[in-house]
Amino acid sequence: MCWPVLIRTPLIPCGGKEDEANLMKRHWITYNELWRPGPMSYWVHIEADGKPYYYAKVFEPPLPRPVPGKGYPYYHVEIDDFTFEFASLEEIDVCISTLSQKHLPSTDKQTDERRTGPDKHWLNKLPAGVHAWRYRSKAVDYLRKARADFAKGSSAK
Repeated sequence: MCWPVLIRTPLIPCGGKEDEANLMKRHWITYNELWRPGPMSYWVHIEADGKPYYYAKVFEPPLPRPVPGKGYPYYHVEIDDFTFEFASLEEIDVCISTLSQKHLPSTDKQTDERRTGPDKHWLNKLPAGVHAWRYRSKAVDYLRKARADFAKGSSAK
């Protein structure tokens, strides 16, 4: 099972505030030959064929299809030294929906349904700073922008 990963990457501004602001947020797509689950995949793409997650072939919502000539997309959104990773656009949608709530939801129901411990849920794996409303409100705005760019097939920064 793949658990949430938030990668710390140091950012070194090259100049004034404009350079610093541009470095604090960016997004891009990488492509993989095989589908690679993201930190949220287990919680978003639910097996629909009655098989355990790693043996399942049918999911709801369905897993993304490969882009011809490139492979399976894997989405990265970096905000203030943290990089969110997603294996599908649906995962970005769930992240936006969850993080946009003023009070974060309890993960108890989902962890009970999926028969995991609460420490396994993607939301509980995020660093404390990401849980703060101040960070989340800024992150959600940028996640929406990145999501729109990804849907258009662009990974513009």
